[in-house]
Amino acid sequence: MMHYSPTEFSHPCNPIPDPSSLCGKYLNFQGRSYECLRDSADLYSYIRRCNSVKVQAGWWVLYERNNFSGYQYIIGPGEYTGYGQWMGFNDCVRSCKIIKNGPFKLKLYGRPNFNGPTLEVTDNMNSLREKWPCQVMSCKVLQGSWVFYEHPNFSGRQYLLEKGEYGSPAEWGALTATVCSISRVMELPKSDS
Repeated sequence: MMHYSPTEFSHPCNPIPDPSSLCGKYLNFQGRSYECLRDSADLYSYIRRCNSVKVQAGWWVLYERNNFSGYQYIIGPGEYTGYGQWMGFNDCVRSCKIIKNGPFKLKLYGRPNFNGPTLEVTDNMNSLREKWPCQVMSCKVLQGSWVFYEHPNFSGRQYLLEKGEYGSPAEWGALTATVCSISRVMELPKSDS
């Protein structure tokens, strides 16, 4: 068992005694619960629907599909009584991962495979276009974990990037190079909208 406090999901076959303080299959923590203590590439065998989540501590990314793919939803400590609170489109959560934090440093590139103009980032940016007119075609996460957002002010689709090299938007799970705001994963900023 890891020393991380859990993110909890509903589970039809593994009830946890106090569902009111945990995640529920239904809105507002109703129904049975499933406790997740570590990265899980396939939650479907445990959970069919996820309408509410309670995170005890730490930061997690929820994925719409198994094997850490599909839409990504970054959540931190707190109670999410419905999937709309984590900007979810539906009650489908098929995999999840613990986000590792640390010092923060990111290098953006204007062309694929680490070519073209560059920008080094060490702090949140609510409007990337104000400081850099290029598209983000590749990047290197040198330190920390980051979230790319498809719209300014930390809104729209989210993409988690952990330490490593991403030669194209497809490597961080995006269909296009649309990155309009960026945040460090420590305490995600609130959207202005």
